[in-house]
Amino acid sequence: MTGPVTGPMTAPAPVGSRRLVSGRRTPSHHTVGWMAVGFAIVAFSLGSTLVKRADSPPVLLAFWRMVSTSIVWNVVLLSTGRRPSLAKIKRGAIPGILFGLNITTFFIGATNNSVANAELIGSLTPFLIVPIGAKLFGESINRKALLLALIAFGGVGLVLLAAPAAGDSSLKGNIFCALGMLAWTGYVAATRHFRGPLDVVEFMASLLPVATLTILPFAIASGFGNLTWHGWKYTLLLTFVTGLGAHGLIVFAQRAIGIGTIGVAQVAQPALAALWSYLLLSETLNRLQFLGMGLVLTGLLAFIVANQRGNRHPLLPAEPTSMAETAVANEDT
Repeated sequence: MTGPVTGPMTAPAPVGSRRLVSGRRTPSHHTVGWMAVGFAIVAFSLGSTLVKRADSPPVLLAFWRMVSTSIVWNVVLLSTGRRPSLAKIKRGAIPGILFGLNITTFFIGATNNSVANAELIGSLTPFLIVPIGAKLFGESINRKALLLALIAFGGVGLVLLAAPAAGDSSLKGNIFCALGMLAWTGYVAATRHFRGPLDVVEFMASLLPVATLTILPFAIASGFGNLTWHGWKYTLLLTFVTGLGAHGLIVFAQRAIGIGTIGVAQVAQPALAALWSYLLLSETLNRLQFLGMGLVLTGLLAFIVANQRGNRHPLLPAEPTSMAETAVANEDT
């Protein structure tokens, strides 16, 4: 038996609040979620530029990138002492199929299009994700924040519409980018719906093998084959920058931030992608485009701050922070 408790009892901190750990204040769950979204936006904005720099057949690039990403996530899972299971793979099946279709169509679209066109089409996703989040998951966005987001949308329009007329856009590229945007919207909604209690590592490790199998028929139909060393370098970059980093961070952030809110925040990607294309592809940017980038970043910062003040409660339980919490969360899976 233990003796009576003599000190004052303290109530557990509410979910989403800041806690003192080892004498210092830790960020709230909502703040950490926004940090994850910010890093994901930067990583995603590099995607179209890296795909074009790879100078490789897009379907093969998509397939081998998915293979390598699947291996990395499952190695991470096994390193924690856990293993894939049929129940977890079932949770990731539909998101995996949609993710595979998204990567395939986006890679085809990006290699047959200008970065500006590809990103402009991708920036339309909030118009689909916001109503889906509201209808299916009861999400809401701070109205004042949404008005501030219009500044960012205006900046995106300025960046893309002020771009030089010369470019390598095409109807084929536009169509595949549009298909990729639709598949991404479905993937985000399916992830929010099917993920359940799985943490980021378990969920990504479960859906990626399905995504790889989804791309396989397209790879076979395109003649299959291997990549050059140059192509492999960019495949590995895409694996760690977007496959491991950006996608993992977005799944992580969904615990605290609505998919509609994340979708609106990602409006910054086109402007950042234009900057990467300027730095890495030698594409030109004019003064109006730089002004537009400033508006995007200003509007995005205002949107995030307004949402941070208006909604500090996570949508789902926080990510497990220990193996014990993970085990408890997965008892029913």
